[in-house]
Amino acid sequence: MQRTLLLIPVPEQLFGLPVVGWGWLLIVWGIIVAIWIGLLSRKPKFQQELLGHLPLFVVVSAAIVYVLPMLRVEEAGQWGFPVRGYGVLLVAAIVSAVGLAAYRAQRMGLNPEVIYSLAMVIIVCGVIGARVFFVIQYWDNFYRPGNWRATLGEIFKVTEGGIVVYGSLIGAAVSFAVFCYRKQIPALALADLIAPSLMIGMFFGRLGCFMNGCCYGGLCTLPTAVQFPPDSPPFQRHMENGSFYGLLFAQDDEGEVRIANILPDSAASKNDKIEIGDTVLSINGYALKGQPVPAMEVLRSRLMATWMTKEASRGLLEMKLKDKGSVPLHVDGLPARSLPVHPTQIYSSINGLILCLLVLAYYPFRKVDGEVIALTLGLYSVARFLLEVIRTDEYAIGGTGLTISQNVSVVIFLLSVTLFVYARLRNEPLAWPRVSA
Repeated sequence: MQRTLLLIPVPEQLFGLPVVGWGWLLIVWGIIVAIWIGLLSRKPKFQQELLGHLPLFVVVSAAIVYVLPMLRVEEAGQWGFPVRGYGVLLVAAIVSAVGLAAYRAQRMGLNPEVIYSLAMVIIVCGVIGARVFFVIQYWDNFYRPGNWRATLGEIFKVTEGGIVVYGSLIGAAVSFAVFCYRKQIPALALADLIAPSLMIGMFFGRLGCFMNGCCYGGLCTLPTAVQFPPDSPPFQRHMENGSFYGLLFAQDDEGEVRIANILPDSAASKNDKIEIGDTVLSINGYALKGQPVPAMEVLRSRLMATWMTKEASRGLLEMKLKDKGSVPLHVDGLPARSLPVHPTQIYSSINGLILCLLVLAYYPFRKVDGEVIALTLGLYSVARFLLEVIRTDEYAIGGTGLTISQNVSVVIFLLSVTLFVYARLRNEPLAWPRVSA
């Protein structure tokens, strides 16, 4: 994990004018846009090209004015923009995906400019969709009651991680359909062409997740296990779910919090009074039931509080168990790293690379347009569903026993099967040759 690679020093003002916001950077971007429009004006369909680029011009301008000022941070007494490992690999994902699609388009006789124009629209809508999906899923982590500026500031911290692949697919799919309709391009054929690009983007993007520490897996005893530093999401999760004490909790249908598991060689495993299945009534004097929030939320907040207290009582946990009374546990201090977990980011990255190579190999053998994208989404949804089994950064929703990503995976899989069957029944000739020149 390496969140910040370096800090680019940026002064607040230059010659009396702000660098970001309503300042120099916006002026530079305005000049770039003017030159860009001048080049577009030479094309036959100038108005159509301009409308296609307009969302990018507007979004970048808004980012310069409203987002960049919130991204400036102070580190070691110096103000600037942090270059995050996540952001660098996200850029690598975009460049590799667009480059691969443009190369393949040219070999199939399609003007690469179509791919570049499509990429501009998809990147913007895909990132927005991915972020919106993540913000909705983890709204409590972003909302700052009574302070909308702080809330927006948290929402726009994209370079620190926090996007959902399925959100990007939804946002990209909508913009892709509109683009193909306006350009009169066969959508299924173009979707087949860019399918491998989606997966090579996944390869680099998930490496970014590993650099950021998000999208982590559950506890692991395999040689592939990794540990993350104290400022990482896995470390924070282990603080708030009792893992550092050797306890794992679950809530039953009656709303009771029970001890679901006891980790070996832990403080809990050395206490004879604690057993799997015990009902937890309170933590450090705070009752878990009868509160305005769910019992598991109370549990997590109180477990986190055990590490935030004064030095004398830090790490001291006293549980009241049903029929057993108070049971004290104490851990001398926080460990230097999280407990070993599955590197699900790496698993997902490897999965993306394998799927990319697989659909590249399948592409020349496709019989109808739509097969490749259906195969890609179908296989990815199955892999994502299985990966969610060993991920612990998401909770089950809606009483389904499945995470939100698993629910979406089921939907995507059914849609991909439907698309595959539709493409075969449609039985129309390929828009582009089966084998590239």
